[in-house]
Amino acid sequence: MRWLSTRILLLALLVCPVATAGETVRITVVGTADFHGGLEAKRLKSQGQRLVGGIDIIAAYLKAIRESNPEGVVLLDAGDLYQGSLVSAAGEGRAVIEFYNEIGYDAVAVGNHDFDFGPVGYHSVPQAPGEDPLGVIKARIEQARFPFLAANMVERASGRIPHWKNLHPYALLERRGVKIAVIGLTSEETPLITNPVNVRSLHFLSLLETARRYLAQVRRLGAEVIILVVHAGIEREDSSGRALGAVADLARALRPGEVDLIVSGHAHRAFSDWVNGIPVMQTWAKGVSFVRAELLVDRESGQVRHCGVKLTPNTFYFRSDSQGRPPRYAGQTIRPVPHFVKRLAEYKKSISHLERIHLGRALRDMPNQTRFDSPVGNLVTDAMRAYRPDIDIAMYNSGGLRASIRRGVVTYGKLYEVVPFDNYIVLLPMTAEEIRQVIEHGLSGPYGVMEISGLRVGVDIDAPAGQRCRSLVGPDGKELAAGRTYLVATNDFVFRGGDGYDLHVDGKRVEKTHRLVREVVAAYIKSRKMISWPPDKRYRPEKKSHVSGSSQ
Repeated sequence: MRWLSTRILLLALLVCPVATAGETVRITVVGTADFHGGLEAKRLKSQGQRLVGGIDIIAAYLKAIRESNPEGVVLLDAGDLYQGSLVSAAGEGRAVIEFYNEIGYDAVAVGNHDFDFGPVGYHSVPQAPGEDPLGVIKARIEQARFPFLAANMVERASGRIPHWKNLHPYALLERRGVKIAVIGLTSEETPLITNPVNVRSLHFLSLLETARRYLAQVRRLGAEVIILVVHAGIEREDSSGRALGAVADLARALRPGEVDLIVSGHAHRAFSDWVNGIPVMQTWAKGVSFVRAELLVDRESGQVRHCGVKLTPNTFYFRSDSQGRPPRYAGQTIRPVPHFVKRLAEYKKSISHLERIHLGRALRDMPNQTRFDSPVGNLVTDAMRAYRPDIDIAMYNSGGLRASIRRGVVTYGKLYEVVPFDNYIVLLPMTAEEIRQVIEHGLSGPYGVMEISGLRVGVDIDAPAGQRCRSLVGPDGKELAAGRTYLVATNDFVFRGGDGYDLHVDGKRVEKTHRLVREVVAAYIKSRKMISWPPDKRYRPEKKSHVSGSSQ
């Protein structure tokens, strides 16, 4: 077989000859995404409870990478920077932008959750005339010493990119004599996956059409290397291994070589592979890891050598190796950077009074999931239904719950990670058929099932979309009656059409309580002192043949 190996090597050399250092320039691109305020270290169950992340150790890894390729590193983030943790929310994301400034990011994409804080001040949607629903994101973009990119985000009124200080469609960089363009794109679904009221004035254009428009423009400006940083998401189908998601669709619609690299975010999944001949990389969320690409650029032509692209799989920011010693990366020993140790202590001090509030104790681990019967989802909706005795049913979108609850003391700080959005309870009457339509949307849509309390749903998950809800049993143990209405508690995100839900609110008497769901859950836990998995199954398998005629 030696002759075959030699022949393969010779063919490879003909297609991609070995380059000398003088013929090529090495550009290192580091990609992060979905930081979600992840300033603190955390333990990962998937990594044997090893401690990862924290800005002091993140800074050390990035410093080692920069020293391994002086003047040749590009640091990019694919969006969702500052929403998701109490330590970040205490300053409406200011601490995260301070960190990104100090660490030296080159550009970031706007993410859908970067809109979540709404107006300046501690409420997530405008409460009074004149309040700007885009107040916080404008402030954070202006605070940044790096550009925020959103080429496909335009004002509905003018059709142009908003004229906000430091917001751009693309950034032009230069590394070791190579001109690099970074074009930023944001999910077209953003109006569905942040509070719709905050982005009502904005429109999000086609990823592909926008990319094509700016590709031509940056080429005219002399860009030799083009990178897309996209907050839209890619993941791999378990059964086939095929890449799925908006970024996979974008890569397949582009021509091979039309862009040199895509840095993706939004899916909270690690990915490093070629799609349609285009290298694509994406990392895990919450500041636990990064991805990296090495691009060899031909000095004479200014083009990236396709065979000289190396994608490094997802790398965790481990704080120690498997033996408990300082880890090694990029030829260096990784130790916390003292300056960022001090900064993190300052951030933590600002919220210590909240973190010390003990609400109760979890008797066992309570996972959070977007499929059936999430223990965290059951807890939150039970708390919402207990808010008032006249509430029949409570519903909360599963994508709005962001963390599990570990066994032991439950603090306010931990609860904030579980319910990080400042959503308030909305009460409205709904008919059985309207409730069914909401449940069907959750069963068939891409955002996860609706979390429920006071309701049991018979499900045929193999049925066609729109026909999976086989039965609805109410809090009295009986099938929901067609002739009556039920008082439903949900959150204002769902009420306003978030995740594509339609609650049929026209003409109804709707009560906007302005009581934060998080505060209701906190009071619920505190009153009970001990919490565990609610024992009942709220979604139950039920095939068509088992259903009586009244349920369809």
